[in-house]
Amino acid sequence: MDEVNLAPDFIDRTSSAFGRIFGIFSQEHIFFIIIAAIPVIIWLYIFLRHQREKKLLSLVTFFGGILAVVPIFIFQQEISRIEGWLHITSSTILTIALSALWVGFYEETAKNWIVRSVGRKFFRNIDDAIQISIISALGFAFIENVLYFSSIWNNEAISNFWFYYAFRSLGSMFLHIFASGTFGYYYGIAHFAKPVLKDQLAQGKKFIFTRWFHKILHLKSETVFHEEKVIEGLMLAASSHAVFDFMMGMSQYYSDSGSSLAAKFWLIIAVPFLVFGYFWLTSLLDKKENLKIYREVCEKEECDILDERSKIEKIIKGTK
Repeated sequence: MDEVNLAPDFIDRTSSAFGRIFGIFSQEHIFFIIIAAIPVIIWLYIFLRHQREKKLLSLVTFFGGILAVVPIFIFQQEISRIEGWLHITSSTILTIALSALWVGFYEETAKNWIVRSVGRKFFRNIDDAIQISIISALGFAFIENVLYFSSIWNNEAISNFWFYYAFRSLGSMFLHIFASGTFGYYYGIAHFAKPVLKDQLAQGKKFIFTRWFHKILHLKSETVFHEEKVIEGLMLAASSHAVFDFMMGMSQYYSDSGSSLAAKFWLIIAVPFLVFGYFWLTSLLDKKENLKIYREVCEKEECDILDERSKIEKIIKGTK
């Protein structure tokens, strides 16, 4: 059997994906970019007005969040095939639920990959991980909204553009913040697994599963604890995303079926879910233990000075 070389196809898809992203920042999309940027600025102010992150790191993370849609574009054919497979089930509710779970998982995975790739070297505490996750989510939601707004602007079937604009800016964008912020909290714990585990054990907390896996797999306790928290954060983020998408899917289904009352019902019950998410995320940001510094991050010049000071101190100690 002849081998199939998938490299050219992958390169073409990647090139096309980046072309689509950079093509969005064109003159014809300026209006959509501006109106999509407004809620981003507002959400940044609400959650990160006291943030301590370096501005350059925040900017890089934001654009990283934008680029998180690239894998979705690259594997769009495969994603469409999987979504098509999910829709062959006879149960409409099951189909919507499976699709929501799938979308939630791959979108949260894409955003979280940016956090784990860009920001982890600069984390000093758990709060930093939450903040970076929120910035990544805003980048993803921003580009998603630009694409969405431009697609519905000239859609004759949609009569109230500004209703959808408000809903996407408030509901959908906050969903991204809520889900990714939750992952950021658990990833922050995982990132500082060793000191966090030590602190919590000192407080008398029991980690039955961590010790169980430690004994069976013969892995370090902090390694097991790290993986547990990463998985826990991803599952909570993807599940939160899936619940919201399920509500939106049900609302769209009943709207297409001509049942406006049922469609409004699913929109209405999404509100308390998002309100809960707001207070949940705020509580995570307000946790005092999140602010505990586990690692100091210094500028290159400062680090060089500290290194030289350390060398001098060692020489002095050696001469005594």
